[in-house]
Amino acid sequence: MIPGLVTHLWQTTLFVAAAWLLALALRKNQAHVRYWVWFAVSAKFLVPFSLLVGLGTLVPRHAAPPLHPAWMAAVEQAGEPLALPAVAARTADRAQASYVAPAALALWACGFAAIAICWLVRWKRIHAVRRSATPLRNRKFPVPVMSSPGLLEPGVFGILRPVLLLPEGIGERLHPAQLDAVLAHELCHVRRRDNLTSAIHMAVQAIFWFHDMVWWLGARLLDERERACDEEVLRLGSKPQIYAAGILNVCKLYVESPAAWMSGVTGANLRRRIEQIMARRLATRLNLPRKLLLAGAALLALIGPVLTGVVSGPRLRAQPAAATFGKPSGPKFEVASVKPALDLRTAAGQHVGIKIDAVRADIGYWSIRQLILRAYGLPSYQLSGPEWMNSLRFDIAAKFPEGATEDQLPEMLQWLLAERFGLVAHSETKDLPVWALVAGKGGPKMKPAAPDPDEPARTRNVGRTLDNLWSYDKPFGLTAMTNHGQRLEFSKMPMDALAQILADRLREPVIDRTGLEGDYQVTLDFSSAALTSVRTALDTEAPDPGSAVFWAAQRLGLKLERRKAPITLLIVDHVEKVPTGN
Repeated sequence: MIPGLVTHLWQTTLFVAAAWLLALALRKNQAHVRYWVWFAVSAKFLVPFSLLVGLGTLVPRHAAPPLHPAWMAAVEQAGEPLALPAVAARTADRAQASYVAPAALALWACGFAAIAICWLVRWKRIHAVRRSATPLRNRKFPVPVMSSPGLLEPGVFGILRPVLLLPEGIGERLHPAQLDAVLAHELCHVRRRDNLTSAIHMAVQAIFWFHDMVWWLGARLLDERERACDEEVLRLGSKPQIYAAGILNVCKLYVESPAAWMSGVTGANLRRRIEQIMARRLATRLNLPRKLLLAGAALLALIGPVLTGVVSGPRLRAQPAAATFGKPSGPKFEVASVKPALDLRTAAGQHVGIKIDAVRADIGYWSIRQLILRAYGLPSYQLSGPEWMNSLRFDIAAKFPEGATEDQLPEMLQWLLAERFGLVAHSETKDLPVWALVAGKGGPKMKPAAPDPDEPARTRNVGRTLDNLWSYDKPFGLTAMTNHGQRLEFSKMPMDALAQILADRLREPVIDRTGLEGDYQVTLDFSSAALTSVRTALDTEAPDPGSAVFWAAQRLGLKLERRKAPITLLIVDHVEKVPTGN
């Protein structure tokens, strides 16, 4: 929460600086133009850029078909016997637990309450004056006019049903021409709805009371709104000497309004206002170039973040379930034998993984879940079905039909699942939590991959599951795999592929938001030793096994953050536990 708030505040501060430059360029134009520039900045405090960027990410983008090729199935298979279960979001929360956020929230609440109480007291004072006031029937005004006892200056009170409060006897103390000029000033406040915009900015001040910029911005808004009304009064024909004298007499005879949401006549820098009124420097209207400047600034502020979201929104990996799932097409196996696999704990020589040559495919100890993932090119988090799909294991020996190639294996597996296991499924898109892979606080700790390594990748035998990876031509420069695939070393790994591997370990979506281009030397350690390190770091007895995924990312100088994105799932409606006979 706090990092997001800090980002919002510095972005808004830059927005204030840009608005100041824009107001400087418009300094010779009418004050009401600058007022709306400053009010837009005030509203920006309530609308973070991330919200606009998020709107942009909702725009559908047609990404290239996802790459969930054979190497990924092999990587999944490599660690399958000791696969880590899905990690809960609370793991990351616990790993990043801090007392800073609650303390900061308590401090903010105290400041907010103090400001709110202060303004409530001021409102009650003015409301008491309003209740004691009596209507004046002899003055024509767009809002009700009331005569109030006391010495509160003339002003407009209220937002939805505003009234003009005039102190008793003001007609006897001011020259009629001066009073008319003062009333014209108040009429300008009514037409501009200054009480409403002032109340909105006061809410901004209460929420962001700790940011000096909101108080400076409040002074700018007050100054420009009074100047805008002064310009309008002079434009309507009031003489500068009479108008200035009326303002000065109000200042001498009455008390200034205690709150910005009661629009009076004596606010802002009085000396500067009087000088400008007497000088009667007429502000110039906006010409075409300045109108284009304002329009461009507005479009940049609103459309820019949305376009950023459109361009940089999560381009999730293929959702083939939505596009290609249905009746299988393509070649079938000429013949296929499907048998329950032996128990790894008791069977010697049980084949694990997949071996493919020009004419056949031998699949050993694969679950129905693995078969579906391989058949439809899905990452594991996009498949939803009964839990037992991951526990029942099968050995499959199948012969390719004449002319078929290894690339057509997915289509042949689709036919096998439909005919032998009775697979029935449908696709469904949902907004789901995802993990975003981003750079950590200290930056990435991975070394860039050598463009032309002097030595070829190591090919030493490190275990039976390594054969699967070698058959796919050493994906991403895989140089070592130990501990049943729980430790993997790559010499040239792109970040999107790293996100893919983490997603399959977590069984949840992971999207690459590191901004890193090119390939890197990556070591992933999901072993029990890594879990021990996590337990020590978190000072817990039994951390979630999935914590090793977060720990592995942290050791690379990366971290996983929670976000939301639309994900298309393949929902298994029916599948048989026992396949039909061979």
